Amino acid sequence: MSKNIFGGYGVKAQFVNLIYQELIKGGWVSLTDILSLYHGRDTSYYLTHTPTSEAGYGELKKAFPEVVRALMNCCPGCVIDNGKKGKGKAFKYVGCDEDPLFEERKAVVQKSLEDYVQFCKASANIMPASWFSSFFENTQLLLDINRESQEGTAQICSSLDQNLTNIHLLPRFYKAITDRQVLRFSYHRFGQEPFELTFHPQFLKEYNGRWFVFGDADREPFKAYNVPLDRICGEVSVADGVDYIPAEKGFYQQFFHSIIGVTHKKDAKAEMVVIRTKSRYQHGLMLTKPLHHSQSETLPFDEHQDGTYGELTLTVESNRELLGKILSFGQYLEVMQPQSLREQIKEILKQQIEQYDDIKE
Repeated sequence: MSKNIFGGYGVKAQFVNLIYQELIKGGWVSLTDILSLYHGRDTSYYLTHTPTSEAGYGELKKAFPEVVRALMNCCPGCVIDNGKKGKGKAFKYVGCDEDPLFEERKAVVQKSLEDYVQFCKASANIMPASWFSSFFENTQLLLDINRESQEGTAQICSSLDQNLTNIHLLPRFYKAITDRQVLRFSYHRFGQEPFELTFHPQFLKEYNGRWFVFGDADREPFKAYNVPLDRICGEVSVADGVDYIPAEKGFYQQFFHSIIGVTHKKDAKAEMVVIRTKSRYQHGLMLTKPLHHSQSETLPFDEHQDGTYGELTLTVESNRELLGKILSFGQYLEVMQPQSLREQIKEILKQQIEQYDDIKE
């Protein structure tokens, strides 16, 4: 029995599904077409850039012939190529069946669902209990989770304490978003008096162990208003008679695109930040755990004329979360540019040193 090509994991499995979906549309498909879709680039990008240097290219080269072979084994002669070589080579599905590998895909989907249910049970200890209680109420899954927790047989946990203030409101706001409900509640900002807010919840985001809900509000900034769940006090009720305002398509993807965390600094613009790493370990750690999706390695960690270091660049707006991230790495990171961010870091460090110098014996 031949191996099910859809049954893998990781990048290669993503490519297999993407290649198959594109081929059965019936048009010409090349490696660069798939790479463009995977990385969200225009296909013209590879007219001036080498695809072989792209992340995942090696897995793509393995996945493409596997998909072609699987289709040909199922329907001989159903795939043709354009006769070209190199990055101009393309394939086309000419078969009659609209989804020739449907059964194979269905089998993997069924197995994936079974695996997902098993993962949900295992991961109950790393997600808020209220989340599971809300969505799996009165199910065997929740009973199994509670039993395993009592017996001490759980196999996965988180370093974060999920017993956060108002974490039980997480499914409440999720349901309000999906049901397009306008809510009213009292919001208590730090250091201020509580006030009533009429709120159109549109997006939920977790950052640094804290949950935030974003939406339209009846007070400034009106759009993309940010409410931490732990700052809500009292009851949350539905605002009857108020028409729900949905977010524009792609708004929050764009909103978070150039920031780390959840806040925008007024008038800040995305700019290139160059960070120098001062230890090989720290450099490697930041490659595996990047600060931002735009991060790239511009200088591998090595000996250079002016010292031993590596360099990374990212394109982000400067905000308090970026400052906090950089400062958390201490002496192992140095901001090289922009100069304005470098000066901010310098001033914060100067104040920290003065705090310690002021200690009297």
